[in-house]
Amino acid sequence: MKKYFPVLILLLFLTACGEQNAAESAPPDYVSTADAAQAMAGYLGWEDLSPLEQEERDLYLNELYGLEEGMWTEAAIYAAQGTDARELAVIRLSDPEDDVAAANAVEEYRKARQGDFFGYFPAQAALVEKGITVIVPPGCVALFICDDPDGAVDALVAVLDGEEPPEPTPTPLPRLTPSAPSEDEPTPTLDISSFIPFDPPNRHHIRRLYDTTVILEAYASGDESELDERDAAILARCKEAMECISGDMTDFEKELALRDWMLEQGTYDETVLSGKSFIGQKDNTNPYGYLVSGYGICYGYATTFQLLMDLAGVECITVIGAAFDSTEDHAWNMVKLEGEWYCVDTTWDMEGGYNFFNVTSDRMRGSNHQWDYENVPEATATRFYWSGYGKMPE
Repeated sequence: MKKYFPVLILLLFLTACGEQNAAESAPPDYVSTADAAQAMAGYLGWEDLSPLEQEERDLYLNELYGLEEGMWTEAAIYAAQGTDARELAVIRLSDPEDDVAAANAVEEYRKARQGDFFGYFPAQAALVEKGITVIVPPGCVALFICDDPDGAVDALVAVLDGEEPPEPTPTPLPRLTPSAPSEDEPTPTLDISSFIPFDPPNRHHIRRLYDTTVILEAYASGDESELDERDAAILARCKEAMECISGDMTDFEKELALRDWMLEQGTYDETVLSGKSFIGQKDNTNPYGYLVSGYGICYGYATTFQLLMDLAGVECITVIGAAFDSTEDHAWNMVKLEGEWYCVDTTWDMEGGYNFFNVTSDRMRGSNHQWDYENVPEATATRFYWSGYGKMPE
């Protein structure tokens, strides 16, 4: 597959881009960005999407794409929401000489956009990764996040040149399939000089985790009189979870049962993937949002798992780290089973499977997780890794 980095410059002269608006002075073969984008949406089969309204379109152009006011004269954008990463934009610039600067700004957005899905929704992250930003002289920039970006570029060229786009030739969407740690995986030597540096992005400004002390005390004592309404609601849901474990279970069996129960209770807060917010709904970083309201981001998943482990008496910690080359905030857990640490990323397993259940620190680093390597326990054991297909620890 062809790769365009940071931008692809099509060495074509398109008279359709020579005019900055559709005024009466425009040439007869002029194609507006709205018409071009609409044609591209049809070419890609995106009948379920509509162009962004002016207010939201301008938010994308100015705040997300980083184009300064007055840098463009005409633009049309189609962008899916939630866990759907599809997006296309056709932008006509005020000054054709700004094309490289504008394209680089949009390309930076595309690369950052991949981080929004990385780990959580691998197929969508792969879709963004193979997306491209193109310059179409004179003075047009386009973004394609779709199954066949190369074909989309060719189709755009045809549309802007007043021709019918070619028939689409969709290609299969690649999926990231992580492999399980080897049974004989050696204990890694901790030399952080070879690791991706950890630089907390703090996009969500998480300064401290949800304090569950009163919930744990109320559960242990049976006295809930000191709980406020929110903590009482959290504890009520936790009591439901505790019904799936028993005192004769091992810590591993408790962990597995509670992990499976938990992932059936909530879903990822898709609003953080929307260009309007990136912060999401209230309480998506804590157990109330996940257990009571039914949604959460990684912090919500990790703090909920931590609470369940604490209630079950399984030693557990929460790791506040990052992912995607330390550009995206992320959080996960570690459990201690029979004296050895294991990493658990419930958020990255939310769509099914056990790819990040009781894995090693080396496995986490290999999947682009970053954290304070020197002050977090190193997980090297593999005994309690479980594939989820019936293979239990010996």
